[in-house]
Amino acid sequence: MNILCPIDFSNTSVKACGWAARFMQQTGGGTLQLLHCVNVVSRSAMFIRMDDIFKEQAENDFKELLPKVRALAPDVEVSAKIVFREPKTFIPDYAGHHKFDLIVNGTKGLTALKDITIGSVTAYLMDRSPVPLLTIPEEAEFRPVQKIILGVDSEVTEAAAFQTIINLARKAKAELIFVNTNEKITSVEETEAFTLQIEGISSKGFVIPQGVSIPQALTDFSVQQEADILVLVHRKRQWYERLFKTSVAKEELFKIKTPLLILPMDAE
Repeated sequence: MNILCPIDFSNTSVKACGWAARFMQQTGGGTLQLLHCVNVVSRSAMFIRMDDIFKEQAENDFKELLPKVRALAPDVEVSAKIVFREPKTFIPDYAGHHKFDLIVNGTKGLTALKDITIGSVTAYLMDRSPVPLLTIPEEAEFRPVQKIILGVDSEVTEAAAFQTIINLARKAKAELIFVNTNEKITSVEETEAFTLQIEGISSKGFVIPQGVSIPQALTDFSVQQEADILVLVHRKRQWYERLFKTSVAKEELFKIKTPLLILPMDAE
């Protein structure tokens, strides 16, 4: 597995790096690249280039952080990269061109999202990442992944559409729970209509009340099931647009305490 982990050295991003390292250790190792974007405009009137100052600070931070991350995951090859680029536009392009399997990014939650007027990097990547994006909430503590919930849009018939998740579940030896929301029901119902029988993987299917919104219904169900990862699987653009039909719906995803995996629109 090849994972990219953007980092700004905040507690949230450092925790996300640690989560990624532990997860890779659980699933057999791989390569983990920590990426720091220095986004500073240098001014000719300055005696000292500010970008050089920030680069030196990042180098010092990496010297302290890298040994700690490597100690968490002895079987993972950990590297660090510093670039002078704006993160929102650079990260998705870089991830796509270097064939990363996942981007793992931290998020501080709803309050922080509202406070950033230009929008958070995580929210931006939800819409534009060419590879699956795994967001780690600030409060999430790593535990071995044993249960993965998949929010699905329609009747499940093909394993190919979920290959990314199937691969993760196999590596983690985790159970898959397929979940569809329905605005016409009032209680959780177990069903086989949204379940794939996959050799070597335990799986179940449920349909749950949609309630106020799809994101809230899925996040509440994930907490009830003590899921380790919630996955949004969207094979139909209409379902994805309905999921995020308002900015409030997207913000609701930042309330969740469960790591959230977003698949790109063309993921197969």
